[in-house]
Parts: sequence; structure tokens; C-alpha cells
Amino acid sequence: MSGSAQLALRKALFMTLSADTGLTALMGAGRIFDSPDRGQAFPYLVLETLGAEPLLSHPDEGLAHDIRLVALSRSPSRDEALTILERVTDTLMSTPPEPPGHKLVGLQVAGLSSRLLRDGRTFRADASLRAVTEPEI
Repeated sequence: MSGSAQLALRKALFMTLSADTGLTALMGAGRIFDSPDRGQAFPYLVLETLGAEPLLSHPDEGLAHDIRLVALSRSPSRDEALTILERVTDTLMSTPPEPPGHKLVGLQVAGLSSRLLRDGRTFRADASLRAVTEPEI
């Protein structure tokens, strides 16, 4: 059951974020990935981590999901990556994803960070989120 909840949440995240015209205006269409192709044009967003653990003794009673979304940019400053993440978190908080077959009972931003990568020209901004889902009955 936990695998299906994760797949449903992933699908809902991608649908919600892909439908946001403000996010598309910042990055361009089709720039949300699990794993971008080598040479992918910047900026883009990656669902880097999607983990889950049971809330109680059994996954069928609900799951707590750890989500990490990463914006990557080659802009001269970290502003673009941070603006993208701000839009992502605003979108998810105002229009929570609806995982098919599951009910999202909680979603919160657990942390934000940014850094310059070793290549000296790519900025990475991370958003950590925590979601709680229960199976629909």
C-alpha cells in the first residue's frame, strides 16, 4: 500500500505543479522531472526524494511522506532558483495535490535552502516538505 500511496502522491504533485501557469512562466513548460535528461536546459525542477513511513503500526493506517523538490538554475544569482521554489511551495500550499485513491490530510514546508554547486555556475535551491496521506475509504 505504501508504494501505491507514493505513486499517487508523485502523480498528484506533478499534475498540480504542471498545471500552474505561474510556474510555467518562470521555467517553461515540461520542466518538472524525476530525472532530467543530460543537457537539460535550465531552469528546471526535480522531485529528488519521495520517502514514506507508516504513521501508526501499519501503512494502511496512513503514511508520512518526506518530499524534496530541487530547482536548478544557471542564472547569475540564486534568485531564479529561489523564486521557482517559492512559487512551488505557494502553489502546493494553496492548491494541495490530490493523490488518486488517497486523502492528503496534511502538508507543510519543513525547510528551504540554496547553494552554489561545485561547477561554480549552477544554483540549487531545495524545499523539504512533509505530507500525510490516508487511504480513501
